[in-house]
Amino acid sequence: MIVREEYAIDYSYREIILNNLKDIGTEMFFHKGDFIEFQFKKMDYVYLILDGKVIEYFLDPQGKERIILILSSGDLFGEISMIQEDYDQVVTRAYTDTKVCKINKSDLMSYLEKNPSLYNSILLMVTSKFRILMSQLYDTTYFDAKDRLYRLLKRLSIQHGVKVKEGRKIHLRLIHEDLGSMIGSSRSTVTRLLKELENEGAIIRKGKTIVVVD
Repeated sequence: MIVREEYAIDYSYREIILNNLKDIGTEMFFHKGDFIEFQFKKMDYVYLILDGKVIEYFLDPQGKERIILILSSGDLFGEISMIQEDYDQVVTRAYTDTKVCKINKSDLMSYLEKNPSLYNSILLMVTSKFRILMSQLYDTTYFDAKDRLYRLLKRLSIQHGVKVKEGRKIHLRLIHEDLGSMIGSSRSTVTRLLKELENEGAIIRKGKTIVVVD
């Protein structure tokens, strides 16, 4: 398996964005599984995640999901459609119980005019998302399902993980359907490949949590 050990993402922007923007919009709460935004909709606002996690995914013509991002507290979403003044291309749903702040474009731009240093954190957030998407594209192009799954788990352990004795525990309750959606494979294939990775000592499974071994 080929994994770039230097892979890392600087998430320092999350606390900065959260502290700056949490009080300038309208708070909203979504239960796990609730839809937040649908595709093909124009948006003149963004959302800031205050607590919880959301997923963004594509739907193919048959209605099958392809998860592209899992976002956490301090992340914005909807910013591309707002800036481009175009239709959103993804569906956004609460992955856990989630609290967000909905911020109108005019309010956001007014705040940025007065606090231009925040642009640096927003740029870091946008490029971090782009880097994740580029990694997924690279994996889909060059690796088979097993390596795509392992590389995904490696990234998730960095993006949403905590350090434990054996390695990094992914702080998400991942179901096989979601993992399959992220690598473009079936649930049954993911189940088989997880068992192979565990037998090889690459991961440790504890219920629905996964530890990626160092």
